[in-house]
Amino acid sequence: MKLKFKRQRTNAIITGSSLILMALTAGYAIGYAFPTLYDKNNPDVIQKLLMGNYSLYKQMIVALMITLVLDIIVSWTLFKFFKEDNSKLSVLSLILRLAYTFIFGIAIYFLYANLTQGIDNATIHSNYSSFENIWSLGLIIFGGHLLVIGILMKLHKRIPKWLWILTLFAGFSYSFVHTLKNILTNSTEYVQILNNILALPMALGEICLAIWLVSKGGKSN
Repeated sequence: MKLKFKRQRTNAIITGSSLILMALTAGYAIGYAFPTLYDKNNPDVIQKLLMGNYSLYKQMIVALMITLVLDIIVSWTLFKFFKEDNSKLSVLSLILRLAYTFIFGIAIYFLYANLTQGIDNATIHSNYSSFENIWSLGLIIFGGHLLVIGILMKLHKRIPKWLWILTLFAGFSYSFVHTLKNILTNSTEYVQILNNILALPMALGEICLAIWLVSKGGKSN
């Protein structure tokens, strides 16, 4: 029994720590670097922004690659943590997150392609758009992953009710917003407003789970 809790505690700490580090790397890459480098309302200066902030661009790519690796780690350790609560749902959560991570990796490739020498302004703009569009498709699957994790959190019994409800809501929000984004291509302003409204609960879903995992996950009492 002690060994079981020790394994659970290890998985909880690895998962929670990885999620917190992911929040930092993704926050830097997507929250700071990407908006600095890409002004979709002014496509004529995109190449100039990239060349003038080349070091920042490379830092963004590195941060995204670290995020990608951490996503793979979290996929596995979350599966290990919840597999005794429901093995089938745990496998489903693993498959969904790995599928999302694979799509995210494809999206990152288009940003990496912008490091090629000699590409023009239109190509850079196209690669930025491909990154956003492909990642958005992946986030629909990511939302499904969070929905499954929310159910597993409920089955786990030790996790507070408010936390698994928040995770379920975050999962629904991701899938709903990004499904709308891909269906309502002529209503981008409406979708962006909705995304801004739901941004906080979407972010809090995994962050609060990460904090709980680090502080209490896998403990016997």
